Amino acid sequence: MDNLTGKRLLLQGASRGNLGFIKTAKQHGVYVAMTGMGGDFPCNPYADKFCYADISDPDAVLKVAQEEKVDGAIICCSDTGLKAIGRCNDVMGLTGLTEKSADESSNKFLMKERLVAAGVQTAQFFRIHDEKELKEAVEKIGYPVIIKAIDLQGSRGINIVKDEINLVAAFNDTMSLTRKNYCIIEEFIVGTEFGAQSFVYNGEVLFVLPHGDETLMCKTAVPIGHYMPYAISDALYEDTCKQVKESIKALGFNNCAVNIDLIEKDGKAYIIELTGRVGANCLPELTSNYFGINYYEMILATCLGESPLPYFEKRQAPCATLARMMRSDKAGIVKSVTVPETEGVQIHMFIHEGSEVRVFTNSNDAIGEVIVKGKDMDECEKIMNEVLNQIKIEL
Repeated sequence: MDNLTGKRLLLQGASRGNLGFIKTAKQHGVYVAMTGMGGDFPCNPYADKFCYADISDPDAVLKVAQEEKVDGAIICCSDTGLKAIGRCNDVMGLTGLTEKSADESSNKFLMKERLVAAGVQTAQFFRIHDEKELKEAVEKIGYPVIIKAIDLQGSRGINIVKDEINLVAAFNDTMSLTRKNYCIIEEFIVGTEFGAQSFVYNGEVLFVLPHGDETLMCKTAVPIGHYMPYAISDALYEDTCKQVKESIKALGFNNCAVNIDLIEKDGKAYIIELTGRVGANCLPELTSNYFGINYYEMILATCLGESPLPYFEKRQAPCATLARMMRSDKAGIVKSVTVPETEGVQIHMFIHEGSEVRVFTNSNDAIGEVIVKGKDMDECEKIMNEVLNQIKIEL
């Protein structure tokens, strides 16, 4: 019998970021109690029970976890519910991220403090409350700078500033979105952004997997696609592994997936930020394709107190894989959607007839995603273009 069958899981949220995970959980016979505030969401049909709870409220989520007598608690692709997951793990003795690690990695200021203290390569930064502190910090850093809300995600509350003209407006924009009375400003490292997925089990980092990021410049660079493998030099790969492992240790991550944003400058890897959960925007599926496994099984087994190693040991020779978000350059209401049936390609549409479509400014505006794999990146690009040309959307 599957050693996960009959186990009980608390899953935070019903959004599309949890869809691949909940499907995997149900395939293994896991009971899933799902928290959230209600609504028509993709995960709803798969949950055994829906429990009303604000996923950002650790006490409310813990109450549900205790009432449901769960063996594990998890959230994928979002930082919002991580602190509550940590609370459940700490109080109930479950396996995974601690509340302290979740809190520090969800707060960009605390995270940067831990990274700097550990000697990790990262951008110089300052905490700022007002325009006076803003201008003092800029004098020390120099342009360009990046202003960040410390409590938001998905590129919200982030502004790149190249000169004095837009400095105060960018600061005010960030402060209008944050729930804090401060934000951070840091040097904007001019280089090549990339990312990495990693996994830590019983204190050992099982892998560091760099991936390329395709971005679209809005207020800041917004990810619109990812791909693996990411071609870097041996020296940069070694430095990436070193910085990732030191960052994981600095934030106390253990028994969890890790998502890392990096930037390369002059052959060195600098950590932008990292969090103790799997990456969003198809990164779990890309990791699965690359290794030839179901990456969600590793995450599921670990959070339920089982070893992820039997799933990881099934990995095969690396496979090239590419994901791209579908977006619109105009707003409207969907009249029709035509999607081709293509073997070996994953197409996930987030819209249907009658849906509202917004002009793309961040990942929440995506209208769908396509994931392909091939013998190399050239083949992946060819397949991707063929599929995208066959998807027809009328507004």
